[in-house]
Amino acid sequence: MHPRWIAVIASSVALVLGVVFWGTTGLVVWSITQSQAAAELGTGLPPLDDPIRETDDDFRITEVYEVGADGILSPSPSAEAAAVWAEIERVFTPRVAATRISQLKVGDDPSSDTLAWVSREDTPEYWTFAANVAYADDEELWLGTLVHEYAHVLSLGPDSVDSYTDTCDTIWTGQGCLLPETALLAFSDRFWEAYSDAPEADNVDVDVADAFYAAHEDDFVDAYAATNVAEDFAESFMAYVMEDEPTDGGVVADKLRFFRDYPPYVLIRERLRAEFDLG
Repeated sequence: MHPRWIAVIASSVALVLGVVFWGTTGLVVWSITQSQAAAELGTGLPPLDDPIRETDDDFRITEVYEVGADGILSPSPSAEAAAVWAEIERVFTPRVAATRISQLKVGDDPSSDTLAWVSREDTPEYWTFAANVAYADDEELWLGTLVHEYAHVLSLGPDSVDSYTDTCDTIWTGQGCLLPETALLAFSDRFWEAYSDAPEADNVDVDVADAFYAAHEDDFVDAYAATNVAEDFAESFMAYVMEDEPTDGGVVADKLRFFRDYPPYVLIRERLRAEFDLG
């Protein structure tokens, strides 16, 4: 399996994915141009053709783009934002990216420990996707992160989660109540039900996750997977896509084999491994 990821959760509201360092990663800084900065300083507002810029808790200043129904970013994206969006489209497919992501936020902060996060919008089928391009030069790291995010969108969409209910008879994920017969609920029943010390399904406390991981290290792909069941699902799916199929035993191998029972996830794995020449 790949080396463990180091993750930092930066928000208790949005579903936030911490940056993950996979081996020794090189860093590249894609900085916002001097002309954009000068324009803001001179007028207090960005030019009309430039993206809105806002201060983000994770990435310092971010550029904000709206995603049209045709998958076109508005306003016209910077080179960095266009590259991020192109990679998202490769992983999600253009159709899914356009119909599930309503807003793209792009930051550049090599001092941040956060690589990317996704957050559900008020309309349940739509998400905001935020990316820190300071780490985007590491192709393996970046691809694994996009696959992880894709797993969240797949497993926490409106066909899997009721975001409006006041009661929950299954699991409250922080994004809503899991509907019966969904992949994430089956994953939880199979791999998390037996734990007496498991974090809550909406846990975002790093210390809680670290303690749980320390007690059950062999059961997880990496430390971040122990945060909550949704993160375990996403990290396990990422490993299922990125790694060769397991031939050994153990809980981690069983988690990867879990996805074989869900044809949409199998097809996604096959497509991504072909698209990115993963062997």
